[in-house]
Amino acid sequence: MKSNSKENRRNVRLDLAQPLKVTMGSIGSEMRYEMKTSNLSVNGFFLAFASPGRFPFTPASIMEVWLELENDKPIFFNGKMARVVYADDRSQQGQGPGIAIKIVQIESQYEQMLEKFISEKFQESQKTLQTAS
Repeated sequence: MKSNSKENRRNVRLDLAQPLKVTMGSIGSEMRYEMKTSNLSVNGFFLAFASPGRFPFTPASIMEVWLELENDKPIFFNGKMARVVYADDRSQQGQGPGIAIKIVQIESQYEQMLEKFISEKFQESQKTLQTAS
């Protein structure tokens, strides 16, 4: 796991060694899509997606999202597409194609669970880096 840093980024973004299960659907729809993410922050996550043009949602879609943290701890929030990255997008070197999902509405208890998870994983990665050097 590593943390990416950019000067303008306020929050830690994690690249997890073990991907997390993500279940998404349109509000009110019974159709659900199961995916995985390894790139996560308190603001959202990135779905590696070989053909992002075939993503089953539009930029205007508000989605119901269940993100499964460790030990079957799902958190629920509403999300929206923030960015589509195509394979030929040279500005996103190293990231690869996919879809960035922004959290637009989350209950405080789930937000706290997400913040705690990210903080713990970031601290673990820092300890691993210190041990390795």
